[in-house]
Amino acid sequence: MTSLYNLLVDRLSHLDFTNPLSLLDLIIAISLIVGTLVYLSRFSVFRVVLGTLFLFGCAILFLLGGFLLTGLLFVLVANLILISLPLIFAPEVRHYLEKLGRFPFLHLPSVTTTQKTQYFVRNLVGAVYELAERKTGALIVLARKAGLGETIETGVIIDAKFGSKLLSTIFFNKSPLHDGAVVIKNSRILAASCLLPLRGEVKLDPPFGTRHKSGLSLTQDTDAVVIIISEQRGEVSLAENGKLEINLDRGTLIQKLNKLLG
Repeated sequence: MTSLYNLLVDRLSHLDFTNPLSLLDLIIAISLIVGTLVYLSRFSVFRVVLGTLFLFGCAILFLLGGFLLTGLLFVLVANLILISLPLIFAPEVRHYLEKLGRFPFLHLPSVTTTQKTQYFVRNLVGAVYELAERKTGALIVLARKAGLGETIETGVIIDAKFGSKLLSTIFFNKSPLHDGAVVIKNSRILAASCLLPLRGEVKLDPPFGTRHKSGLSLTQDTDAVVIIISEQRGEVSLAENGKLEINLDRGTLIQKLNKLLG
């Protein structure tokens, strides 16, 4: 860390901002830093990065103040967090690196994002009510901005394009993946058979059971939207922001999902 700091100080001391090239270099560097922070702010990893930067800031202050052991302790903790980041957010990192590897900026969009969302919602709702008609219990988590890395890690990685047949296969009662939740993001099924948190303070009167409680619990901790299909009654419910709406019809669910995911 000290050698890196000395290298940066040496390079910065030789910068000549009267030189247009040095000025352009500074503008590009600042743009990259700001752009990266703005992009990361959409995900839960951003809060971890901010926390890590805070630890490094504390370490520098303690070291400058002569508190060597305390400063080194902060440096050690911050480095451990940085090393563990790829492990904690591995599914999300892999997904977005693959997305970046397809060079999306080289392709002109053929349809708008709104149209894609509406198409996905129609297909999803169709699959949901097919499951409901057969009284097949299901938990479907629709991830939004907040990362769900911890939830995804509890299940089986799928990472496949959403399809109604694939969803029906996952929740088929003889399938090894039917017990648990499916996590979907950007029209892709990221994982199946995921375990959702069950908060003790979530209280629901009968006939609502563990499936509804766990779906509601997740929406209290994240911005995810959860579709819950009752196995006993074949009813479709929607959990979002700690609130549960029960027995929704097809048209209402489409309207709400378009608004929440749009």
